[in-house]
Amino acid sequence: MKILPKGANAPLTNAGGVHVELNWQASRGSLDVVCFAVGDDGHVPGDDWFLFYNQLQAPDGVIRLSAPAAGQSHCLIQLDRLPLRIQRCVFAAALETGSFRHLTGATLTATPETGEGVSFTLADAGDEQALIFAEIYRHGAGWKFRANGQGFRGGLQPLAEHFGVAVAQNAVGPHSAPAGTGSPLSSPEPARGSTEPLPPPQPLEASNRSRWSRRSWLRIPAVLVVLLASGAGVWFVYRAENHDPMIWLKNAGSWLSSHSSTPASSTGAIPRSGQKDPPPLYEPPTCTWSNTEVFDRYHALGENYIKILQRIDRSNQNLEKWRLDLRNSDADCPTAFVDGNRQEIEQLQKLPVAEWMTEAIKLNNCAGLIINKVETDLNQESRPIISQRLVREADRARNLESDLTDISRDLAYLRNKRDRLLEGFQENLEACSQ
Repeated sequence: MKILPKGANAPLTNAGGVHVELNWQASRGSLDVVCFAVGDDGHVPGDDWFLFYNQLQAPDGVIRLSAPAAGQSHCLIQLDRLPLRIQRCVFAAALETGSFRHLTGATLTATPETGEGVSFTLADAGDEQALIFAEIYRHGAGWKFRANGQGFRGGLQPLAEHFGVAVAQNAVGPHSAPAGTGSPLSSPEPARGSTEPLPPPQPLEASNRSRWSRRSWLRIPAVLVVLLASGAGVWFVYRAENHDPMIWLKNAGSWLSSHSSTPASSTGAIPRSGQKDPPPLYEPPTCTWSNTEVFDRYHALGENYIKILQRIDRSNQNLEKWRLDLRNSDADCPTAFVDGNRQEIEQLQKLPVAEWMTEAIKLNNCAGLIINKVETDLNQESRPIISQRLVREADRARNLESDLTDISRDLAYLRNKRDRLLEGFQENLEACSQ
């Protein structure tokens, strides 16, 4: 059994079923354990892919949730039967009262039918009422396990909305059921004191799409009637004055030409009529590193990604610590408080998140080029031994590309998280100056 720290991932299995079990001390709190089966956009395809106390299985029973005893929750996933649109299964829990600060020691384990099991133990948490423990996600031809530890304040509702579940307006606690797919609330920001993995790009809100699909289509006929009536009136006036409709068309064309010239440039030169900016030239991706260098730099990227994640996590904890210290201090602004917040700001500003994001993008381009070359060689190769080697190289390159995509996504999130932390520490200092 592999034991993973927060933020780490490990291969799980290539096929078969997986038994996921969450155990905690029931005397510390009552947990509502949930599972979100999400697609590429990070949202559930429909509310029937959100498993909770009132909906214990997914369509066709491919995911089943149960609570055999107090302090225990089980989930059985049939990976081979999951539709391709399901890319991740996220395991989370919400508290009825209290916070996950008192639930440290809770352990989630994933045991596949074939392969080695993995586990994650919650070592620290903040004042959040909901928390993502882990996720199982597609990776190449198999599946991997990631230990998250991401917290959300507000309980089940913001957690569900984060994954695209529509929640009723009057939902106030973990025992509030989803309201269907009609009109989800906007997703609130996760708790500032939590450590989140990068969320997938958010699609347009379903509520906006539904409003357009119904109300706007009802307005279109009325708008058309007004436009047609206006056009008919103008036509009648110009026909009465000019007698010949073609004269009006010619005049209208002249008016449009005189008013459609390109504005003068800043240098005073007036571009020729109809002149267009040249389209940007397409630059194909390039890679200046050898395959060996690509994998070496990938390993260095992974190590620094973990360091950045740990640094952000420590800053999360320190932000809560400094705020608690200020509330409990007799002095308005202790020197240690001011120095500590300034030190955090300085260290976060030096964190090279953007540089490693650029590195991840370059390496991802390299991985794509490696895949294309190997597949080209494979299509032209007829020798069995060489073909087998090329197949292994192609799988390795695809796994590399998948990992780099995940890391790029996570680094983009960590950059946003760092910016929010900087705002939090700056707010602490501004509170002292008032």
